[in-house]
Amino acid sequence: MTRLTSFFENTFEWLTNKLNTILGHSYSFFIALVIIVSWIAYDVIDKKAVHDLLNDLFVGFTFLMVFIIQKSQNKFSTGIHLKLNELVASQENASNRLIKVEDRSEAELKKLDVHYQDLANTVGKQDEMTSSKSIEQIISEKDETKDDSIEK
Repeated sequence: MTRLTSFFENTFEWLTNKLNTILGHSYSFFIALVIIVSWIAYDVIDKKAVHDLLNDLFVGFTFLMVFIIQKSQNKFSTGIHLKLNELVASQENASNRLIKVEDRSEAELKKLDVHYQDLANTVGKQDEMTSSKSIEQIISEKDETKDDSIEK
């Protein structure tokens, strides 16, 4: 059953990534604009009531806004990811696992989240407020603990 669940999760993740890319592209907006203009032109030629024409205009506007919002969201997200990648790459003790983390699967992100929860718990237990640990130290400590328990 887990293979089937994993397949659906991976497929859904792939599909949403592709749709975000497609819907956020400028060509998609212009295709949608042509569809809406054609729809409105048909309404005018068909001599629909003003109420119906206004309704179609609002529906068309809302439809086009999906593409505009997705485009701006993609641009904003890319900018934020680039900035964060630069910050991670420029820090000597930072974990390089986080560079391009947005491209990882949901399962990988959950695994990283567990490591960061462990890091928060470890740092929270320490008496000194100035001491720090990296995610790499936490992961290696976990691995050592696993190795020690296997040897016993």
